[in-house]
This record gives sequence, C-alpha cells and structure tokens, in this order.
Amino acid sequence: MHRMKGSAARSRRPMLMALVLALVVTALVVVSGSFGSSGHKRAAQAKPPATIGKGGGFGEVYIAKTSTLKKTLFKATLLPKDPTSRNIALAGLGRADRKVNYNLALQCWKNNGCSTGTGGKLSVAYIEQFGENTYREMSKMEFILQALTYKDVGKISYSSAHSNFTQAIADFKAAIAQHVSLIVTYPDFGDAMIPVMKEATDAGIPVATYAWGAVSGPGTNYLTVVGEDTCALGKTFAYVMNNQVKSGKIAFLGGFPGNPLSEGWQKCEEPALNPNIKVVAKEPTNWDPSKVQQVVAGILAKNPDIKGWSYEYGGGMAQGAVAAYKAAGIPFDTVLTLRTDDVIMGCTADAMKNPNLKMFYYTSGNTQIRVAFTAAMMKLKGAKIPPQIVFPIELQNQRVRDSCVKGYPQSASATSLIPLSLLHRMYP
Repeated sequence: MHRMKGSAARSRRPMLMALVLALVVTALVVVSGSFGSSGHKRAAQAKPPATIGKGGGFGEVYIAKTSTLKKTLFKATLLPKDPTSRNIALAGLGRADRKVNYNLALQCWKNNGCSTGTGGKLSVAYIEQFGENTYREMSKMEFILQALTYKDVGKISYSSAHSNFTQAIADFKAAIAQHVSLIVTYPDFGDAMIPVMKEATDAGIPVATYAWGAVSGPGTNYLTVVGEDTCALGKTFAYVMNNQVKSGKIAFLGGFPGNPLSEGWQKCEEPALNPNIKVVAKEPTNWDPSKVQQVVAGILAKNPDIKGWSYEYGGGMAQGAVAAYKAAGIPFDTVLTLRTDDVIMGCTADAMKNPNLKMFYYTSGNTQIRVAFTAAMMKLKGAKIPPQIVFPIELQNQRVRDSCVKGYPQSASATSLIPLSLLHRMYP
C-alpha cells in the first residue's frame, strides 16, 4: 500500500486499518472497503453503466448487468483480468438474468435431472463427489438454471457420490458411456480423479471445474478450472491474521482430506504469516458442521488460548465451532477468515454483539459453476478456452458489509444468483 503524507494520513489511518481488508499480495488480490490500492479515498464517481462488456461469439453475448455482477462479486469490476476469461465470465454470469421456467428448475433439482422440453440435442452433467451440504445443493441449482438458458440443451443430469471415491469414478465412467456433451464437477478427491477426467476429455467431452477445483493439467487433462486463485486467498487470509492477531496461535480447518480448495489456501497462508503466529492444527472436517464441532472442541482442549481460525465454510463455523466454544465455556473472542458468505455465520456474529469477534469473508463462489458451464458450451462450439479462469479476491469485513441478509435462508449465500423466491421454495 502506498502511504499518504501529512495530517491527512494521520487522520485517515484508523479508518484505513478498519476498512482495508486485504493487501495486494499478487495481481489477483485487491483491497476492500472504500479505499483503493493507493490508500487514497476514491472520489465520487459517475453513475455506473447498466451493463459491462461488449461483443460476443460462439453463441454467447459478452455482456452482464452491473447489478448482477455487483451482487455476486461484491463489485462489478472484480472480473478476470485475462480478456478471454473476462468475456467467458461476462457471458456466463450475464445469462443469470434470462427468464427460465422455475417450476421446471425446482423439479429438476429435486429429481436430480430432467428433460428440458426444448428438444435440444445436448446432454449436460453435473457430477458431484460430495453433495452433502447446502453450498453444493445451491451450486446444483445454479448449474440447472444455467443449463435452462440454452435451447440446445435437452437433458440435464446430476449425480452425487456422497463422499465415496469408488462411486465418484463410476459416476464419471457412466457419464462417458452415456456420451454426455459436457461435464462440470468439483474434484473432491484431487488428482485421483485425473484418469477419468482425462478419459472424458479424450472422448471429446469438455470437463470444467469450479470453486478452484484445480487438479493437475488444466487445458490437457480437462478443459479449465474456474474460481479464485486459492494461493492468493491464503496470502490474503495471512494478511488479515498478521494485522488482527499479530502473535499467538491459530488453526486451519479444511474440507475433504486432499481436496484442492483447502490445500490451495493452506499451503500459502502459513508461509505468509508473521513468525510470531503459530499454526497449531490443520484438521479436515469434510465440511460437516458436526465434525467441525468435534474438531474445534479437540483443538480448544489443547489450545484454549487460540486466537484465530481460517476455513472455507462459514456455515460450518456457525453450526459447529460456536457450539464447541460454548461447551468449553470459552468466549468466542477470535479472528475468522472465511471463504464463504453463508448467511447463518453473519447472523450468528450479529447476534453475539461481541466486539472481540472479528470476521472477514469472501464470496461463496456458487455462481462460478455458471461460468464453468458456459466455458464448456463455448468449447463445444469451437472456442479456445483458457486453462484457468481466475477471479480477483476481495475479503469483506463483517462489521462493514453484513452477510446476514434479510429474507435469505440461514444456510444460503446471498451472493448466489438463484432468485430469492426460488430459494424459499428450495428451503421452505
């Protein structure tokens, strides 16, 4: 960050520390709040345009509403820097405003697939290897809604291996045997999924991952990975911990053992921490709130003075960690760096009214599945797709931007592009 000079710097420094949430640790990491990377308060700007982007190709229009982008990305400008990736993101997110049959979407979501009724020749598949929490169920609906914006898609299918590796492989092989047109997935089992991902690719089926489900060989073993650079996310988490914790003990929680999302940020956060901050635990939780409670309870038993937690699942912290603290009789005086903006964690933090709780979070990224879907559709029409479609990172301060958004189901994310009326039908 560039420093301001003179009395203006002295007067603005406290506000800067309160609002600037992430250092520009790489070109992918940006700051949040109402201050730019120069450290100077931005001047009032003219009314933003109604849409962003221009042009199109391969059956797509590279334009999205500013309001849509702002809702799901926090700011409409937080788009991939690479021009081709940016166009794919605009095309994918822009389709969220197209009218689709929500009754059909809900039926498709409940029945794990459906015929779209368009007579389209394409069959599309979301192959889920976990599927046990609301985040993945919302991604499933985002996938369905995106598919319904394409008239040439005639069939939508969904499968979940429910954390069973053998079933995950079988689901992929079944989709290949059925000659589906494209596959979107999150590779919970990491590089162990490469053989079947490559088998699909070799069969002419584009495979795209989202939520930075990065395994080896994007562009060769599979089409592309969409999401934020999780190494940059880890460095941003570290920046927050360095400034908020300064010294003491923190812990990392992750999802499935070996999954690329958890590994991505963890391997980069720890080296970026101050020498006075010690990571006393790195524990998988399978993104299961009950397991989060057990894991946190165990860590607290050995380290009751722990000062911070980094994790990608805010809902798991709200439903698991808070209960563990309460059972241990320890105040929830901690620093949280979270990858998701689950409403329940925001509302839990608000209800506590605890000045010693500091919470910083990123967007859930459910809508990244839309971009992955569109990238695969464009590939089918001959487009050259980048092996990585990378979104910039900006953490939000719960005290500045409240993630407890009225009207949303507690387990949902308010940055999702699922219409609120449909979310209420999904989770009545």
